Amino acid sequence: TACTGLVSNATNLAVLRLFIGFAGGTFVMCQYWTSRMFTKQVVGTANALVGGWGNLGGGVTQLVMGSALFPLFKEIFKNEPNPAEFAWRWVSI
Repeated sequence: TACTGLVSNATNLAVLRLFIGFAGGTFVMCQYWTSRMFTKQVVGTANALVGGWGNLGGGVTQLVMGSALFPLFKEIFKNEPNPAEFAWRWVSI
């Protein structure tokens, strides 16, 4: 998702989503491996920790980007024709 701000047409978006899908597939495999590596008594806790840390990281990233970086970049690009568009693209890179 680091290249989202560089997308300018449908083909670029499709290619980007393909790579995001590959990265997302690793989450499923991680859950499977965690289920196989731990015993019945602790597998639920192990899966919750593995999945939870990934979700926490995504949530914190969204908070930081939306609350801090987007307004900052919007201010930086205030002299551009459309500062909001420049801001979200740069924040997404």
